[in-house]
Amino acid sequence: MIGVILSAGKSTRTYPLTLTRPKPLLTIAGKPIIERNISALSSSVDSIIIVIGYKGDMIIDKIGYEYLGIPIKYVWQEEQNGTGGALKLVENFVDNDFIVIMGDDIYSSDDVKLIVKNYPSVLLHKVEDVSRFGVVEVEDGFVKSIVEKPNGRSRGLANTAMYHFDRRVFDILRSLAVSKRGEYELPQVMLMGGYEGKVRAIAGTGEWRPIGYPWDYLMANIEMSKEAGGSYIDEESDVSQEAVIISSVIMKGARIGRGASILYSVIGENVVVGNGVRISDISADGGTVKSVVKGEVVDTGLYNLGAIIGDGAVIGEEAMITAGVKIWPGVIIPPGVVLSDDIIV
Repeated sequence: MIGVILSAGKSTRTYPLTLTRPKPLLTIAGKPIIERNISALSSSVDSIIIVIGYKGDMIIDKIGYEYLGIPIKYVWQEEQNGTGGALKLVENFVDNDFIVIMGDDIYSSDDVKLIVKNYPSVLLHKVEDVSRFGVVEVEDGFVKSIVEKPNGRSRGLANTAMYHFDRRVFDILRSLAVSKRGEYELPQVMLMGGYEGKVRAIAGTGEWRPIGYPWDYLMANIEMSKEAGGSYIDEESDVSQEAVIISSVIMKGARIGRGASILYSVIGENVVVGNGVRISDISADGGTVKSVVKGEVVDTGLYNLGAIIGDGAVIGEEAMITAGVKIWPGVIIPPGVVLSDDIIV
């Protein structure tokens, strides 16, 4: 059995964290997402193909050509034309059926073992808010229809983008039309050709953590760092004993000064946070924190969210940063500044 991990995208929704690295290399409680996913696949597959594109060399350098004793092959996706476009590229490397997962969500080995038993199939998970995902309607255990990111918050079955396909998928992909976004959307193949009415819907029982936004990354770290008090602080960071760190991520090489207060925030690699810096995690109106993503205001759904600070930024002493602010890599914030808007460069 071959496992395919699609890891070529730019992941613009997770900026500034993915301006300096591909999303699969973001670490959750100190371990990169892609390593967690290789581990999840490891007991069910004999080899793995990773489709890479954006900053793909960083993934090769980190993972190499063997991991946990499993051979790793890399295929480059030169054109950013969607997950369907990415999967087309592995046609010459698979013989029959294979597992497909995304490189930037976190999957469990339990769910991989479930989906291995049936093909074609897709893994679904119940979520409280389906508006972020593709919603799958199931009839008699098979996929009947898909609605991409429906309006309104409600519970439903989300497509986790873990699939068990066979070579029929490539014939379907060749007939797949480009979507309005200019991409080949992989979920649509479940409704086409030889797969129509035949893709089995598998209800997941393990853990699935989609990392769509920076705050998803933060919350995954908080959840997986409970035993460490709810924060992940890299051992190669330098945090003053007089700093207050609550439910945050402090990455490698970061320096946190005396009296700094960092709440529900992500501090990137080699960031300098000066003495007395204050990061608020509560919206001024007392509601959920909002954030601007790709020009649109997004409700994070969180009542506590501080700052997301990209690698190498410098925050001057006594600066104050309001809830939900994002700061791009390398930005220098002067001392004493009150910052309430994103700093994008």
